Amino acid sequence: MSFLNPVRLVFSGIFQADVSTVNNDVRHYDSESFIPVYQDFMKTLPNGETAYNGWWNPTGSGAFHLIDCKVVGLGFANGSFVDTPGADAALGMLIGGSTDRTSGKLVDLDPQWQSASTPWGLDVRLTDGKTPAFFGGRYQPNPFRDLWFTRNIKANNDSAASSTFQSVLENVEWADDAMLSPFLRQLRDATTGGMLSIRLATFGYNGNVKDPRFTLGTVVGTMGPQLADEPVSFIRGRRFIPANNIPNSWAGITYFSGQIDDASQTAFLDLSNALQIVDPKGTPNPIGVLSLGILRNASVTENTPVTPDSFLPIARIPYDDPDWLAKTAGVFAVALTDEQFALSKTNPLALVTVSETNPGATDLDLGYGIVAIREAQDGVYVCAEPLVHRIDGAGRAESLVYATRYGKPAPGAAIAITQMGRIPGQGGTGDPGGVNQPDVPIPDMGVPESAVTFVVEGGPATGGTIVADGDGVARLAISTTSPGNPRGYIDGQVYLIDYRIPGQSNTARSLFDYIALHVRDDFDVPADPTWDDIAPIMTQYGNLYPIMSKHLVDLGSEASCARHADILHLAFSLPETDPNYMPVTRDLSVYKRDTILRWLAKVQRGETAVQAKAHQAVAAASAPALRTGPSGAAPAKAATAAPDQPTAADGKTRFARNFARVSTPSRS
Repeated sequence: MSFLNPVRLVFSGIFQADVSTVNNDVRHYDSESFIPVYQDFMKTLPNGETAYNGWWNPTGSGAFHLIDCKVVGLGFANGSFVDTPGADAALGMLIGGSTDRTSGKLVDLDPQWQSASTPWGLDVRLTDGKTPAFFGGRYQPNPFRDLWFTRNIKANNDSAASSTFQSVLENVEWADDAMLSPFLRQLRDATTGGMLSIRLATFGYNGNVKDPRFTLGTVVGTMGPQLADEPVSFIRGRRFIPANNIPNSWAGITYFSGQIDDASQTAFLDLSNALQIVDPKGTPNPIGVLSLGILRNASVTENTPVTPDSFLPIARIPYDDPDWLAKTAGVFAVALTDEQFALSKTNPLALVTVSETNPGATDLDLGYGIVAIREAQDGVYVCAEPLVHRIDGAGRAESLVYATRYGKPAPGAAIAITQMGRIPGQGGTGDPGGVNQPDVPIPDMGVPESAVTFVVEGGPATGGTIVADGDGVARLAISTTSPGNPRGYIDGQVYLIDYRIPGQSNTARSLFDYIALHVRDDFDVPADPTWDDIAPIMTQYGNLYPIMSKHLVDLGSEASCARHADILHLAFSLPETDPNYMPVTRDLSVYKRDTILRWLAKVQRGETAVQAKAHQAVAAASAPALRTGPSGAAPAKAATAAPDQPTAADGKTRFARNFARVSTPSRS
């Protein structure tokens, strides 16, 4: 079981995503055309035009924090749920990060694929604020899923968006004092492999630099047991999908998952990211009485009235309680009767609404309701992990594709694998009328297709069919070659892989649920590199991450890099999962990293007199300042923000709209 489990911990609070936005425009990677204004905040000019500059947060550190998150509810193995202070020692405790290292970082895969944002180096622990952590572990890097942009109906752009991060905490350590809590004992005993399942739902993000809550948003989270051989980044269960080719249903409900626990005959729904809201705190948008049930007639579609002959109701969902989302993190659980449990094995689940806005509410629906959203056709759901791969040159990777029918494995399922191919125009502003935009072309994604092949039926190919085993799991073996620098000023290439049961519609998965590959270009690492070998790499990174280059190390300066050689060598040598790893964007190939490390080692050995002299003079003094690194605190705004800056972040929104424009026809 995952966090959708009778044994679960619920928390809510604030998250911070202090992302840097200079690299939101892929054209900023072209160092020859880069100008200093690209490191400034965007602003509206007197004539009404937008100067995009470095977008809405060019000074961002990349920090990702959980802030003032408190445990608000606990579920127990017997199905009970408590939220009364004093009912268990864990209630009211804090969920936070590490106290002895810098914050985690939120990282996109590439400026041309901004829909796989992933926390790296994020520690999560439970504490009472006085004693060491009762338990703690590190978030295994997995990207968000089910991103949508119309959750808050009274907001615009990124402020209206919402998504979920699901993964596991690895290497979880438990304090002896944790066993004083009956709940924590149950949680520890229910999980395996030193891991805990965790899901974060994030919404209400504030991208207005003038607001005190700049870079902050609302988070609700759930933790539960993680068992062996189950996916870590999604629920392998019952999948609800909207009927229209948009990311929300007739009733404004988007993709979400559920699960039925056979042992307890309990149905669980994860509605943390599914229902529309009207403010950043998560106040629900009313859509009438909302109930879970089972379609006796599997052909009944969304926006269709139900009757007792076609629908078996289970329970009403109290989503309309203003505090329900914060108190439950959107997890709804209900015990099934024997009749309901038996029917659920072969028939689709559905949510129905009874509302004055229903079409023909007094006639057509006869008072029983309208299908607001339902489970996928025939209960079929396929999903893959890992969803993202970073591959250096000639390399290999593997994703597991899980095929499920009505929440159970689908042995022998055939799964079609297709490269999306050439995708133009991604990762720019998409606004030809904007000011201060680079005058360089936006490279195409997805080419050459021949750089990526799969092991499919019939042998290696650029696409084909794979077949699920007896557990309903198909292994997608991926091989790559160096793409040959097809994007020019930015390393490597991004490839998107579509996977589906043949005949599934475009709505079977949410818009961005592709397997994404970042295949880096290879080259021969110089045995004796000079500054000329690494200057293009360091200069580009300095351009794109001004908080580093302006305040810590001028990465475009040979002398500055030489002075800080010790700490730079350490940062570039760290594991990619470390929060202090450089570069924070995690887009550096092993070839480039090795070249940088070899040059820094030369400086450390004093093989260049000027570099050695500069290094010896200031290395000791500069290292502590750099070691503190980006702290994750919100940047000082008054000194850097233009007074007429636009007031809404729209990085993800703009990217998504542009991608939907070019990708939807190819998903037919």
